[in-house]
Amino acid sequence: MTKNFQIQLSWKDPATGGHREPHLSLPVALGREFSKMPVELEGKRVARMVLKSNQISQYHALIDLKQDRLVVIDQNSANGILVNGERKTSYILTSGDILQIGSCTITVTFDSSAFLQDSTNNNTSIPSFKIPTDHHLSLTEIFPVISNKLDLHQSGFLIPGIITVLSVVAMLATRNSEKFFYILAAYLASASHYFIHKICHKHKPWWLLVSVGLATGLPLLGGLHLFSSHKDDDFFGIVVKTFLGQGLSEEIFKAFPVILVYLIGRLLTSPKRESIGIWEPIDGILLGTASATGFALVETMMHVHEEIEKSGNFAGLTLLIPQILGDISGQVAYSGYFGYFIGLSTLKKTWRWQLLGIGCITTATIHALGSIVTILQEQHQQKYLTSICLASIGSVAYVFLIAAILKARQLSPKSPKSSISH
Repeated sequence: MTKNFQIQLSWKDPATGGHREPHLSLPVALGREFSKMPVELEGKRVARMVLKSNQISQYHALIDLKQDRLVVIDQNSANGILVNGERKTSYILTSGDILQIGSCTITVTFDSSAFLQDSTNNNTSIPSFKIPTDHHLSLTEIFPVISNKLDLHQSGFLIPGIITVLSVVAMLATRNSEKFFYILAAYLASASHYFIHKICHKHKPWWLLVSVGLATGLPLLGGLHLFSSHKDDDFFGIVVKTFLGQGLSEEIFKAFPVILVYLIGRLLTSPKRESIGIWEPIDGILLGTASATGFALVETMMHVHEEIEKSGNFAGLTLLIPQILGDISGQVAYSGYFGYFIGLSTLKKTWRWQLLGIGCITTATIHALGSIVTILQEQHQQKYLTSICLASIGSVAYVFLIAAILKARQLSPKSPKSSISH
């Protein structure tokens, strides 16, 4: 091994758009926060490279020599590392390998002749490192919570766990009052949206998602009514009023804050504009489902309140749980699917209005079908048949949402499939 061995990292900076190609001595730390990466390792000064992206943990990865082999090691990051398109926790590098760390696609090049490598080190994981002896005991081993290798916030498990604990304590404290229902509903709605947020594989600021949800939920609390009663209408009247009053009107209403965020994002400067605005279909899905979550939460609680006053707490509980959980294949699915088309229109500007029209009409139609069947079910018309139809429509809506998420991930400029060549 040469004494002054260096590697070259080449990538496009997601914040500035400029290309970076530094030559670095080992070890090399990669992460989002300069101060969170180690200054020294085993007496060697660390080259700390800052990658500005919300998808990258504060201390994400380390490139160093282990047993005379150049390796990359994941540092308990939230989103992990892809090496040549495959997820790895540790990997022996060869010159030309491509690392996907968050939104950064990094090519690693170096002089391979500096290593004495055998033919078995290609496309294999790192062999076991030397096991630490029991002669030394570090403070971070006794208190893992203070380890600088653990990015608790970015791991994606800290905040949901704390929210769960707080919600459980609050529900126990209010179990004999109406506040219990509000806390339970808020927790279930948040959990449903968190599920969507995780499978989208992209981060949006929590305050933005909450704001979008409030933008659709608060007007309902203020007495806004988007549709009229269908009680005395014939079947044709129910179909027309439901499509216009619930399907079309509600989807446009829920899409309004999403479009507003899109317009605001265009006025911001980088990197805030990429974090907040709508630049791809995944952005539209995340904001669309957040908007629907706020709308569905308030709408459900209004129905639950009426049910409690009419039939008691148990009846309200049996309505709340299925309705909140069912919204992932209802209100949330409709708006998420519409959000996909809003985001797609930002990529396909030539087809913008056609895409928005397709998204609006498709979601309004599915929404209206679900609402029509629900109305017929409430009128006790063909109870079993309407239940089967309602389950079928909900399944179709959920499939449409998941298919839109998977397609949006393929279309994302930050997707490994679109940015890594084999």
